[in-house]
Formats: sequence, structure tokens, C-alpha cells
Amino acid sequence: MTLLVRAFRASDLDPLVELSLRSWEPVFTAWRAALGERIYRLAFPDWRPTQAAAVRSACEANATTSVVAELDGAVVGFAVVVLGEPDDVGTRAADLEMIAVDPAAQRQGIGRRLVDASVAIMREAGCRYANVWTGGDEGHAPARALYESEGFTPLPVVHYYRAL
Repeated sequence: MTLLVRAFRASDLDPLVELSLRSWEPVFTAWRAALGERIYRLAFPDWRPTQAAAVRSACEANATTSVVAELDGAVVGFAVVVLGEPDDVGTRAADLEMIAVDPAAQRQGIGRRLVDASVAIMREAGCRYANVWTGGDEGHAPARALYESEGFTPLPVVHYYRAL
């Protein structure tokens, strides 16, 4: 088994969109359970096209700071880094904007390698700290475990929904 983490290429886009939809299926299933059918259908009537467009947009807008994981030559994951501008005192931050690993390739250290490669990009750019946002639902539990094992500190945030 050969794992390679490399720079994003435009030809990666379609495989990344496909694997991201498979990867995030449990998230939207968890959100459906948490929100109930009525609010879920109002907030996320068809999440796949919206999520596919978000992946395409993030990868294209941040092509030079996106990384791709290949396992035995097959694209199995990606991460998108967004570099911030220095603030008033010169501190620069970065966001781990998006990360996904194909469900068939999960639990093999690929997410960890993508986080490590992303942090290296941030450090090289002179960033002093990194942000990553994720959900508190069961679908995001593996992501939270990864981020915490990589030294990220959670800040509890609550996002409420209500049907009108």
C-alpha cells in the first residue's frame, strides 16, 4: 500500500467531488436525525449539488493550497487550506476549509496525513494558528477525534435551526 499526499491538480476535481459526497453522507444523515424531517428538508432540500459546488469552488479558489491523497494511485482524499491575511498586529491565521477521505479508505491514517500536509502549508506561509470548523453531531465524530488528536482545541459553538 503506497500513500502519496501531493499538490492538487485540476484533473482531480471530479474524483474529489465524488468521494466528498460519499464521505459526507453520514453527516447529512446525522443532521436529518437531529433536525427532524421538516426542518432538514427546508435547510437541505438536496445537499449533493450544493456540496459538489462547494468542493469545486473551494478547490479551484485555493488550488495552490489544496492537497490530494492517493492510495496506490487512486485519489482517496483531499484537504483545502485557506490562508488568511495578517491582522492589525501581524498575526496570520489559516483555515482548514475542507477535508474528506473516501469511506472505503478511511481508518488508514489518510486524514492525519492530509492534516499534517495542511499544517505544513500554513506554517510555510507564516501562519501562527489554524482554524477548522466541524459539527457536533455523530456524523462528525471521526473528524472531531482527528482534529483533537492533531492538537486542535475545540471551542463549543451551537447552531440552532427553527422552521417558520
